[in-house]
Amino acid sequence: MEATYPTNAIILNRRDYREADRLVSVYTPEFGRLNLLARGACKWGSKLAPHLEPISISKILVVKGKGFDYVGSAIMSEAFLSIKQDLNKLYFVGQALAIFSRLVREAEADEELYRWLEKWLYNIDDTSPNLPFDKEDGRFRLALFSWRLLSLLGYGTQLQTCVTCDENIKAGKNSFDLSRGGLLCSSCQTSMDINVMGNPLVSLSDNCIKLLRLIDGGEIKNIKFSPKLLKEWENLNIQRLRWLQA
Repeated sequence: MEATYPTNAIILNRRDYREADRLVSVYTPEFGRLNLLARGACKWGSKLAPHLEPISISKILVVKGKGFDYVGSAIMSEAFLSIKQDLNKLYFVGQALAIFSRLVREAEADEELYRWLEKWLYNIDDTSPNLPFDKEDGRFRLALFSWRLLSLLGYGTQLQTCVTCDENIKAGKNSFDLSRGGLLCSSCQTSMDINVMGNPLVSLSDNCIKLLRLIDGGEIKNIKFSPKLLKEWENLNIQRLRWLQA
C-alpha cells in the first residue's frame, strides 16, 4: 500500500481521541474498514470535521502513520440529509452501522459489500416523503439488513432441509441451529442431547420459516407480517449476532 492514497469512504462512526483529535471508522471499497486519526478534528473551525460526519460518504486522502493512519484531507460527496433529518431513520441506520462495524473485520477489502452498504443507505435516504418512515419500517429494514449482511459475510442459511438428517423441513416444531446456520427438524431435536452437544437452538414458527424463505428468494415486495412475526425474526437475528460474537 502506498504511503498516501485517495479513496471513497462511508463514514461509520467517530469518537474523540486525546484533546483535539478524533478516531474515525470508515468503510472503503479498496481497503475495507479502516480506523483513521483525524488530527485537530475536535478543534473549533476544523476543516476536516464537517466532512467526517457519520452516515456520510466522503472522498478522503489516507496518509500512512506510525501509530494510526490518518486523514490528510476529506471532501463530503453525500450527506444523506433525509436520514439525518428523520429521527426514525437516524436511529435505525445508526443501529445498522453499529452492527456492520462489529461484524466486519478491519482491512479486509470487499467491493461488493461496499456497494451493497452504499445502495442500502441511498435507499433509506430516498424513501418517499409521502410514505412516512415509521418504527415498523425501521425494524423491518434493520432485520433485513442484519440478515443479508450475515449472508454477504459468508454466514448463509439452510432453510429447506434439516442440517442433521438432510430431510425436507415439514410444518411443526422446528428450530434454527445457531452453530450450523440452518433449520433442525423436530425429529432430530428429540434425538439430540443439547446440553452435551452445546448447540443452542432457537424455536421458529412455520410462518417465520416461510418469511425467511421469501426473503432469501428476494421476494420482499408487498410482504405482510404481524408484529409478533417481526419480533420473532428480530429475536433470531439477535441470537445469531450474539452467537457469532461470542
